[in-house]
Formats: sequence, structure tokens, C-alpha cells
Amino acid sequence: MEPQQAPAGAGTRRWIRSARVQDAALALAVIVPEAFFFGAPIAPGTRWPAHLVLAAFALPEAVALLFRRRWPMAVYLTVWALAVGASVLTILTDFHFTPYFGILVALYTVARQCRRPAALTALAVTAVPVGLDTADILTSLGSPGYRTAALVTALAFYLPLTIAAWGVGRWSRATAAAADHDRLALARARLAVTHERVRIARELHDIVANAVAVIVMQAETARATAAADPPRAEETLGRIEDLGRGAMAELRRLLRLLRTADASVEDGVRRRGLADLAPLLEDVRRAGVLIDLEVHGSPAHLDESVDLTAYRLVQEAVTNITKHAGPGSHAEVRITWADVLRLDVVDDGAGHLTATRRDLSTGHGLIGLAERIALFGGELSATPYRSGFRVTATLPLAPGAVAAERAG
Repeated sequence: MEPQQAPAGAGTRRWIRSARVQDAALALAVIVPEAFFFGAPIAPGTRWPAHLVLAAFALPEAVALLFRRRWPMAVYLTVWALAVGASVLTILTDFHFTPYFGILVALYTVARQCRRPAALTALAVTAVPVGLDTADILTSLGSPGYRTAALVTALAFYLPLTIAAWGVGRWSRATAAAADHDRLALARARLAVTHERVRIARELHDIVANAVAVIVMQAETARATAAADPPRAEETLGRIEDLGRGAMAELRRLLRLLRTADASVEDGVRRRGLADLAPLLEDVRRAGVLIDLEVHGSPAHLDESVDLTAYRLVQEAVTNITKHAGPGSHAEVRITWADVLRLDVVDDGAGHLTATRRDLSTGHGLIGLAERIALFGGELSATPYRSGFRVTATLPLAPGAVAAERAG
């Protein structure tokens, strides 16, 4: 495969979009008109020392404007000092250069990138070069009769441009902040949607996938025993019917919740807990797995969400045993109450696995369990154990304390 070539002109576009190139072009566009509008480089009788002095003020100003985005306040102070120095020198000598356009660009940048106190300070001290430029205009007039008109003209020129540069900078900053806020809100909304989709997938797996898997496995058992043991097959079919009705009822509740605004997905599911393990384990036994339950320690009160998570872990683990170990395998569920709740589900892998059962796995069960347990600061381990498999999890007895500790 040949490497893809960049589109023609892509390098030129990147070069033109470079912030440094844009600032260089802006500096050039500011300094050249400024030198001719506020200075007199080609006035009759202008000598080369005056040109050198003009360059001594204009060139540092242009260089400073190249870094206006990186150091806005430092660049403003540099341009301000150059403007004040040039104006004072103009008033005291026959040199003529009162720069102002560079001040506007630097003032805009400070208003755009700095906080309000710095922006207001820059706006206030801009009055110094503006005042010096106005004073130079007034002192250059020989007739006092023109000074009032010159003062009004100077103020009408300097004040609107100064306020406009500062105001546009503040407006641009507010617009950018609003855009950032909207982008952040959109990112949060997308993240919330992603989390909700994950929760829906997790609940659908826990409600539907496990129930369907057990139904299929019990249907296999019923088909295998129908001829030899009709009563057992009939009993199994009845159990399959109950499982299907239960799964459908919970699915209807979940779908109803999904159509209701501001509702939690978990609210649509019947709350289960470790107290509901007996029917779950009986379903596994009906599928042909020999399973025992051991409880160590004194049971403690669990938050509903932790109790549900513990139940889902045992449900997923024992369902996986029926799918991957098969009938005839032996399993054990151990619940240990201590400083934390510890759950162990172990099987010996000694069952008779049929080919059809390999298609019952969704591949998302343990992922969903890990997500559930991580929400409470617990740990999950799922690894091969001897000839079988072992799922171990620990859950805190007080999830609220864990959440507060994480927030702190």
C-alpha cells in the first residue's frame, strides 16, 4: 500500500494558519501605516538620524507584537513604553513620531486574553499616550483659535478607537468563554449518553441475556429427558415459562423507564439481593450443575445498590458455569462477611459442555460486573482455577463512605 500524500496546498494552508505568521503580518500591517501616519519619514528635510530614531521605536514594537498571544501584558507594557517615549521625544524635540496603532493591537490582546482587572488597568493607562499625542497636536498649532477644534477632533479620533479595541477584545473573550462552555456542556452530554448506553447494555444483559441462557439450557434438559422422564420434562418446561414471563416483565419495566424522562435505568428493575440467591441457584441446579452455598461471618446490612451488585455477580458467575462448564460440573458459592463483603464462585470445570452452549455468551458479562464493582471501590478477579474457573470480588459494606473518600 502506497503512503497517502497530503493534498496539494496543505503545507501552504498550514503555513498561512500559523499564529506566528499571522502575528508577523499583523505587526507589518500596523507598523508601516503607523510610521507614515503618525511619523514623517519622507517629509522634506528629514535626515537619516531621524530615520534611525524612528526605526529604534518602530522595530522593537513590531518584534513585541509577534509575542502578543504568549505574553499579552508584557507586550502591552513594552508597546506602551515605546509609545510614551516616542511621544515625549516628539514634544521635547523636533522629532515627530507618536505611535498609536500598536497600542490598539496590544490593548485588544490584553482585553481578549487577560482577566478584567488587568484589562481595565490597560485601558486606564492607555490614556497616557493618548494624552501625550493630543498634547503634541495642541502645542503644534500656532493659533489658539484652532485648539478647541483640534482637541475635539483628537478626542473624537482616539477615544472611540481605544474603547472599541478594548470592547471588541472583551466581547471576543466572552464569546470564546461561551463557546468553551457550550463545548464542555456538549462533551458532558455525550459522556452522559455514553454512560447511559453502558448502563442500558448492562441491565439488558443482566435481565435478558442471563434469563435467555438459562431458558435455553433448561430447554435442552427438557428435550433430553422428555421421552425417559415426562414429569421432569413438564416441570422443566413450566420453569422455562416462569423464567420467560419474569424476563419479559422486567424487560417491559426497563423499556417503560427508557421512555420516561429523568428516570434512572436501575429504577425499572426489580431490586434483588443476596437474599434472592436461593431461586437463582435452584435454576442452576435444574440445568444440571451441582452447586453449594456457604456463608461465613455475620451478615451485615447492605445498601440496595451494593446488594444488587453482589447478586448480579453471583448471577453472572453461576450462569457462566452452566454455559461454559456444563451439566455435571460442581460449583461452590462462598460469601464471607468481614470488614468487606467477599464473594467467591468456583467451579471444577468437570461438566459436559454441548456445542450449542458456546453461542450463549455475549462477551460483556464480566465487563459489566467490573464496571458495577468499580463504582463502589471494589475489586474483581476472574481467572482459571485448577481445572475450572474462579470469580472473586470484594465490595465495601459502606459505599457512601468510599464515595466521600474519593470525592475528597
